[in-house]
Amino acid sequence: MTAETGSGEEVRDRTKLVWAGIGVAILAMVVILAITARQVPMGTQVRARHILITYDRGDPTDRKRALDLITDLRKRIMNGESFKKLAKEYSEDPLSAARGGDLGFEPKGIFDDAFEQYVWNAPIGEVSDVVVSSHGFHLIRVEQRYLSEAEQYKIDLEQRAVEMSDKDFAVKPEGN
Repeated sequence: MTAETGSGEEVRDRTKLVWAGIGVAILAMVVILAITARQVPMGTQVRARHILITYDRGDPTDRKRALDLITDLRKRIMNGESFKKLAKEYSEDPLSAARGGDLGFEPKGIFDDAFEQYVWNAPIGEVSDVVVSSHGFHLIRVEQRYLSEAEQYKIDLEQRAVEMSDKDFAVKPEGN
């Protein structure tokens, strides 16, 4: 839509351009929020990083090589080297290595027993000792842990039961 001014110039309606700009700005904001938004998992889940070193179970020499390497990596991490950097460089888990060992959020019951035991009981941010699974040797660091309300309630009940069992509930005979 155009109109003429008194000087003979055309005036353009820029409403469509303004709305297009607003649309692009809104789209950009949605994309930025989607990328940077902290994802809080639904239910009970844990987020951990790990470094996996595999070995041939039938070859004691290869097992020793893998154990020596994972032990050396743990020492390096404890001396201040980056867990993420070492995971990218050394981990033999093709899915998580490129992400610095990040496994993302996972529910209970998905990992091998020893790995599972560690991620659900270890302090957040602590680097594990060497953990052995059916996949090989791991170093694990728990990043975050979320418990559903039901899971937290269950844990609270279990703790209360332990506390109560520690108390002396002996019944004294009457008259004494």
